[in-house]
Amino acid sequence: MSTNSAQKNWPEVKGKIKAKWGKFADSDIDSFKDNMNLIAAKVEKVYGITKDKAEQEYKDFTKSIETKLKN
Repeated sequence: MSTNSAQKNWPEVKGKIKAKWGKFADSDIDSFKDNMNLIAAKVEKVYGITKDKAEQEYKDFTKSIETKLKN
């Protein structure tokens, strides 16, 4: 998901991030608005999973969001 697309739909995207990764602080989520690519690293750190798994979770999440935003 492009940062531009996330910014245009930020309230919806922010809610979906919070629903998916409830351990993130609001300030963490707000920092993603300008750089969605930060999510994978934060998932890895906060949830204690491998980098590969965190990146896959991020990819799956962005695919699902892009699909929903197009509909």
